[in-house]
This record gives sequence, structure tokens and C-alpha cells, in this order.
Amino acid sequence: MTRHDRRQEWRARGRALVAGTVIVAGCAAGMIAQAPGAQRPDARPTASGLQIIGQRPLVSGMNGLVTSNEPAASAAGIRILMRGGNAFDAAVATAAATSVVAPAMSTLGGNGFATIYIASAHRVEAINFFGTAPNAAKPELFTKEKLNEGILASPTPSNLKGYQSLLEKYGTMKLADVLEPAIELADKGFLVTPEFARMIERSQEVFRKYPSTARVYLPDGAPPKVGTLFVQKDYANTLKQVAARGADDFYHGDLARRIAKFYQEQGGILTLKDLEDYQAKWVEPISLSYRGFTIYTQPPNSSAIAALEQLNILDGFDVKTLGHNSAPYLHRFMEATRLSLADRNRWVADTDAVKVPIAQLLSKPYGARERARINPDRAMPVVDPGELTSTPDGDTTHLTVVDKAGNMVAMTQTLGDSFGSKVVVGDTGLFFSNQMRHMHLEADSPSKIRGGIRPRSNQTPTIVVRDGTAVMALGTPGGDSIWQRVAQTLVNLIDFNMNMQDAVAAPRFGYGGPEETGLSIKPVWIVEDRVPAEVVDRLKAMGHEIRIVASEGGAVNGISRDPRTGLLIGGADPRGRSYAIGY
Repeated sequence: MTRHDRRQEWRARGRALVAGTVIVAGCAAGMIAQAPGAQRPDARPTASGLQIIGQRPLVSGMNGLVTSNEPAASAAGIRILMRGGNAFDAAVATAAATSVVAPAMSTLGGNGFATIYIASAHRVEAINFFGTAPNAAKPELFTKEKLNEGILASPTPSNLKGYQSLLEKYGTMKLADVLEPAIELADKGFLVTPEFARMIERSQEVFRKYPSTARVYLPDGAPPKVGTLFVQKDYANTLKQVAARGADDFYHGDLARRIAKFYQEQGGILTLKDLEDYQAKWVEPISLSYRGFTIYTQPPNSSAIAALEQLNILDGFDVKTLGHNSAPYLHRFMEATRLSLADRNRWVADTDAVKVPIAQLLSKPYGARERARINPDRAMPVVDPGELTSTPDGDTTHLTVVDKAGNMVAMTQTLGDSFGSKVVVGDTGLFFSNQMRHMHLEADSPSKIRGGIRPRSNQTPTIVVRDGTAVMALGTPGGDSIWQRVAQTLVNLIDFNMNMQDAVAAPRFGYGGPEETGLSIKPVWIVEDRVPAEVVDRLKAMGHEIRIVASEGGAVNGISRDPRTGLLIGGADPRGRSYAIGY
């Protein structure tokens, strides 16, 4: 075969991949890979000079589809589906693989949520596996710095407990089997990309403060080099021990004792009893009816209620007639976002500690009252929480899996900020999260520091049902704007009838002011530079303060399913490394 013939063959293969064909590739973990699509012909340089918005291919499947924020993680999930596992098995495999190849975003020691659909029962369920604050947590132990970094910044590690609970209730495979791809990636290594190397470079001065972290992430005293293999033997050994002894070893056995010993030696407050007492919770999902669809997501301590409140306010506007990303559309959406943010900050916390008026916040009369506060021509100078008739949150990763039977998993898990607490826990190879940052020193905050209580979270894994059958699952990483991105993507899908890929790639906005606390929300925004300049100028004239950015952050991924044909379509946000694979 000539060099020209070889080129022609590879071009033909590339065209087949873009069309949605899945091939088996001989990568380090023996997984399945799919070539990314070419950049959009209308892509243009951003303000930073980088063409960060490219077009992913429209990926489909009839037997199963996985989307996640890492190609190797999506491949791990497909590998399990092709071995006969269901969506719940594949979700755990994808999550565990993500923890290896994206340790800045999630590990077994992170925290998360999953919203799921059980096709045989036509039922949506929700599991909360967000870690609780250590029982010894008290406000006087913390400063804002200690809530964000170091040995005190971590709640109880909880992702593994969530994986265990999901598999035990709905999985068909053993934990050891679904951990195989993750173990291979940790043991044999994965390719250091420029993005991964940059993240470590940016954090290296902090890493040097913690010897256990520097030993893993600064081998030979420096960040790993692009193009080399990053091997995590300690993490591989931890995964192997969990596979051999079960998840309980992490909470009750040898691993638990080693974790507790490390925290005690380093001056932490996480104890063996905190690990032994922790349980994931199956909770009742909250829901909202919106234009013939029922949207299900997580109840508080998640901030997902704010996504539903946005939609409840928008439900009285004809947004399709206003036009996608027009100034009148964006103005109304921005005002709905501010109204929802003020309510989130006023009310949302762990319902084991406070009463959150969920039914009132999502009621149609409340949505109408909040909608009436919006002036169609002018931004409110300040937005405060709405009046109720009675009173009663970086770095994250998301995955979505749908199998042939129509089972769905939308799972979001996090370490909080990049690399979480920044402390690798002894010889486990694991970061724990810094989600104590979502507990507050302010005494009047609903999410104030208390031992045994789950910090507030922004994670919003979502299932959409129509006529009794689930038709979409989606979610996103990306800090305080998570619930804002989910709401914008849902409107793209439902009101503007976009396919999943176009919906996650469309230009977005996000709130640009302080979001964690505060009840007086000013009209301050970040808006992507693909929104036309004349639209931005009109929004400014309405009173909005706008900063133009190349990307507002986050990387939404999701899957839609046609209940008549079973056709699955994936969406992978081109803002990050998101990847959809179907077969």
C-alpha cells in the first residue's frame, strides 16, 4: 500500500467515525474510542485567540450511549455496556474511570448525586451521596481559607458509597468487574495531555505544601510532561483493594483505618466514626411540569431547585417567539436567574437541618408572582428573595448513560475546586473534596457550619419525562453556574427543539457576581462572545453589566431517547473534553 493509499484509507475511516461508527482501539486500557469531529466551518478565534468552540459529531446509538467529560471514561462505560451490563453498571464504570483520568474533578473520595430512570417501572429515583461534614466541625475551627484548602476542607468522602448503593439496588455486575477499566488506567497509565499538565503546573506551588500530594503529582520534583504516561500506582492499589474486599473496606476496614490515621496525624477532624456512620440516601426527586414535559432533579441540599424555579418563571413567556439568544429572551432569562439565585441563597441547605419550602418555590402561583416582577425593558437594580405565603455550589464532572432498555443515569460528582482539598490522603493516591467551602461562617446562612450535615451543592443531574417515559438525561460540571447551564440547555431542547448536541453547544451566559451567599443580586453577567455584539449592546442599555468571555465554563453532556424507535442521541459540550460514544 502506498503512502497515498494509506492516507485515503485513514480519511475514509475518519469519515466513518464522524458519521457515528464506533471502533475498537488498542489504547492503554483496551477500550473503545471514537474520533472527535472536525471544527465547525464557522468557528472563529475567541477573545483569547483560541478557537475553543468546535463542533462535535452527532453521535447516536440503538444499544447504548455514554457521555462524560473524559473520552477514556466514556470508553469505560461503553466497554461495560458491550459486555452485557446495564446503564447502572456502566455509570459506575464511567465514574470510576473519570476519577483516574480527571483527578482534579473527582475521585472515590469526592461527593455526588445521581438521578436515575428505571425503564421497567417507568419511575425516576434520586440518590444523594454527598458527604456530610465531620461530626466535630464547628465554626470556630475554620477560616474561609481553611474551608477551601487543606486538611479541614473535606467532608466525609462519599462517591464510593454512592457507587455501591447504585450497584446493589439496580446493577447486574459486581463492583470488581465495573472497576476493571479504572484499575487498568491507574495501573498502566494514561497520556498526559496539555490540559492535564497545565492544571498541575498551575497548582504545583500549593502541591509542594503537602508532601503526600507532591510525591504523586510532582514526580522528580516537577509536573509530568505532555506526551508521557501518568501512572498512579497508589490509586491502582486502592482500587484493587476495593475490588477485592468491597466498598465497605473504605468505610469500615483497613482503608478506613488508614484514612482516619492520616487525618489524625495531620491535624484533621475526619474520624473513623465519620466514615463508619456515613450512608448514601435514596431521596424523593423534585419535579416541575414545563410545556408538557416533567423535569426531575435532586432536592436540597442540591441547588437544582433553582434550575426548576427558572423554568417555572419562564413558563409564562413565549420564549420561542422572542427568539433564541435575542436581547428580549436573554433579558427575561437573566432576570429569572437572579430571582432564582436569591431564593437559592435564602433557602437551600440540607433538609436534615433546615426546612426548605420546596412546594411553594416550585408552585405555579409563586412562579407567576416572580414573573410579574420582571420589567420587559429594564433590569431590576437589585433582586431580593421572593415573598412566600408562609415560611418553613470549581470543579466537577458529569456523566450520562442510557442503555438499550431505556434505563438512564445522570450522575454528577465533584471534588469542589480543582484537586479538591489539594491533599492526597496518605498512600491511597486519593484527593478528597473541599466541599466544606459550601458551608458558611455566617450565622444566618441556611448552610452554616454544622457537624453531620451535608454542605449545599450546585449539582443538578436531571431526567426529563414525557407521557410517562424518560426522553432525556443531562447535567454538567462547573461550580455555581451548574443549575443555570442545565436550565438554558433544557430551554434549548424543549422550546427551540434543538438536538442534544446543538443544545449543549449553543452560546450561554452565566451570573458574573458573587453567588455563594448574599440576598441582593445585581445584574452582573458573563456572556460568551458568540452572542452578537448588537444583542450585548441592547442588554447593556437595559441595565445589565456584561463581561464578554470565550467560554462561560462548564461542559454539559446529555442523551436523548426517542421512545418510539429507541434511537439515542448524545451531546458532548465542545467547551471541554466531553465525549459521546454510542453503538
